[in-house]
Amino acid sequence: MVKHGSSALRCVLMRCADSFALHNPVVYEYKLKKMNEGKFFRVALSHVAKKLIRTIYTLEKNDLDFDQSKLR
Repeated sequence: MVKHGSSALRCVLMRCADSFALHNPVVYEYKLKKMNEGKFFRVALSHVAKKLIRTIYTLEKNDLDFDQSKLR
């Protein structure tokens, strides 16, 4: 991740992404895939954070509820 903006917000986002990957098997597999591609843990976690942001944005934009089965 780029080190611009609030470091506290970035830290919270990374913690949320770690929890998101821990409690969601689809996202956990995505993180493992990135790590198997040779990415370091923090880089793979930043990919998960971006996925989390895109998911939240889509849910809010379309006024949807979270459905784990639709996550890819």
